Amino acid sequence: MPGAIRCDVQTSPMRRAVLDLLADSGDPVGTHDASAGTRGRERGGLSASEVGAALGLHVTTARFHLERLVGAGLVATVQRRGAVGRPRKIYVDARSTRPGLASQEALHAFTELLTSAWSDAADGSPGDPEGAGERWVRGRREEPAPPPASTPGGWLGKVGMAVDLLDEWGYRPELATSEGGRTVELTLNDCPFLAMARAHPEVVCAIHRGLIRGTMTAVGEEGAEVELQPFVTDRTCSARLTTPATFGRERPARA
Repeated sequence: MPGAIRCDVQTSPMRRAVLDLLADSGDPVGTHDASAGTRGRERGGLSASEVGAALGLHVTTARFHLERLVGAGLVATVQRRGAVGRPRKIYVDARSTRPGLASQEALHAFTELLTSAWSDAADGSPGDPEGAGERWVRGRREEPAPPPASTPGGWLGKVGMAVDLLDEWGYRPELATSEGGRTVELTLNDCPFLAMARAHPEVVCAIHRGLIRGTMTAVGEEGAEVELQPFVTDRTCSARLTTPATFGRERPARA
């Protein structure tokens, strides 16, 4: 029961120490790099091994306390990718975290999209939020679409353009690939329109799916399969982009 868990947390000196440790790590990190500006900053937080090292606990014990705090709603988890290797599970103080905030430009554009999605509703026809997202991108395309990618590197470059768009809208996408690079999974943390997405996911998430689909069409990947799974966690959604192309291995040149 949530109430019982919260009471247990409050009476446990070790879990209180874990919470205090995470609270102290809650300031944004990476701000020493002036060239990065304010974009791309990550919140603080610690891995289970870092918590264990700081408090003199075995990593398994630290993880046990952390997961109890997650169950109580006092700690949240995020996946962060380093330069190499698998994403790390990071624990952050949920009491100080909040969704990312959309810029004024993104809010204005989103208002336009909502208006467009429901502009035909007055005559009784259903709205089309996904189509509105695609039309928004199409209306801002200035150059003809290039040919579809024929290599994994070219495909990832195309996906990067969709990531740039999501970044402009206030997301902090993280990437992972599978199927030999044919599928790219985007982990979307802290939706800038979280309150609206929770109230009307069929509208907000469809708009974002349309934005991604429209972007892939604009960069010459009209045949790409776009899937969007909302609320994989309380603050995280997942998008999967798969190219219809089959990338073969390059054969070594014959002597």
